[in-house]
Amino acid sequence: MSGTSLPLVTVITPAYNQGEFLRDTIESVLSQNYPHIELYVLNDGSTDNTEAILKEYTGRIRWETQTNMGQTATINKGWRNTKGSIITWLNSDDTYLPGAVKAGVDYLLAHPETGIVFADSVFTDAAGNHLNRTRPVPPFDYLQFVTGCENPISQPSSFIRREVMEKAGELDPSFYYFMDWDFWLRAGLCTKIDHTDGVWSTYRLHAESKTVSQSKKAAPELIYMYGKYFSMGNIPAGIRKLEKKARMNMYFTCGSYYLTGEDFASAAKMARKALGVYPAGIFSRKALHKFLYCTFGERPLYKAIKKIAGRK
Repeated sequence: MSGTSLPLVTVITPAYNQGEFLRDTIESVLSQNYPHIELYVLNDGSTDNTEAILKEYTGRIRWETQTNMGQTATINKGWRNTKGSIITWLNSDDTYLPGAVKAGVDYLLAHPETGIVFADSVFTDAAGNHLNRTRPVPPFDYLQFVTGCENPISQPSSFIRREVMEKAGELDPSFYYFMDWDFWLRAGLCTKIDHTDGVWSTYRLHAESKTVSQSKKAAPELIYMYGKYFSMGNIPAGIRKLEKKARMNMYFTCGSYYLTGEDFASAAKMARKALGVYPAGIFSRKALHKFLYCTFGERPLYKAIKKIAGRK
């Protein structure tokens, strides 16, 4: 296919006070070997040098400055005001690795039944030095995704057919941490999601990134997200019958967020809620391990029990 006959890929970058990283993000898109990309950077009311940097790219990318409206609403605005048949977003502190966009498009062209494809990412420090790769992902299983309450989808390495967004709906602006996770849950009800081997992006960890900010603030969003999901009318019967198990694992995941935020009382409360909603979980070794972990954290009692149980 010629460049103009290939699908147009829309990359939305919401930018707020991350001027020190923004050039890396923009250059990683402009240096891709895929010829049909529109990059739309929306400066969401930054007070640093973001606008000055964007002016340097006038004519090479599309950009605008707006009054602050938040990351999720900004991404939605970007999608509405663009035309790409394949869409995604790349935060202003993340980057694409060489060949990422072409690999994503090639996969979707070769798999017309797939609406979303994702690969892996590499975590970097604030200076861009590579740290670890995201943990290995087995073949993506939507049922396990819902019931296990763990999100393996690396958002910066994901590419989405626009028609999926049109069916599933835009990102939900009520989320601050989990707008992508909520979207994957809804999208998986109307399309196939695939993981493919490869590393397509970097995910920068720094003092202002959500990954390192206060984890305990994320737990209430997770509770809201699962309540919202299971209130939908189009949940398949096979998933609906596993709702209690899914909610159990949701509470355990909340407990782990509270532990990371050093709120041990709330973590233990989540452990009790988990088995309260699904008492049969006590007979699962994995669920029992989660219960003990959320109840005791990495304190000596938990380590002793884990050692007796033969877990390393």
